[in-house]
Amino acid sequence: MDCNASYIGQTKRSLDTRVSEHRRNINGSSKYYSVVSDHRLSQQHDFDWTNPRVLHREEHWRKRQVAEMFYIKLSDNTINLQTDTENLNVVYDNLIRS
Repeated sequence: MDCNASYIGQTKRSLDTRVSEHRRNINGSSKYYSVVSDHRLSQQHDFDWTNPRVLHREEHWRKRQVAEMFYIKLSDNTINLQTDTENLNVVYDNLIRS
């Protein structure tokens, strides 16, 4: 079954590399499942692997993390864990949603 949920994640690797890592993880090449793998396996949903998008480019790790948190907060239908945004102060919530 297809799924309209999305996943937002930061990486310095290429998009193709990161997508391949998620797909391999689903196929059991790791003993630790990502939220992508867990969602796919537990819900029997599949992602549109042919249309991933880069939302933001940033060289610096901390800035990538902050951008990731902003995009997760902006999105309504992600499978990201709540802990993915726990380091973003709630003072930004109104700014993000405005």
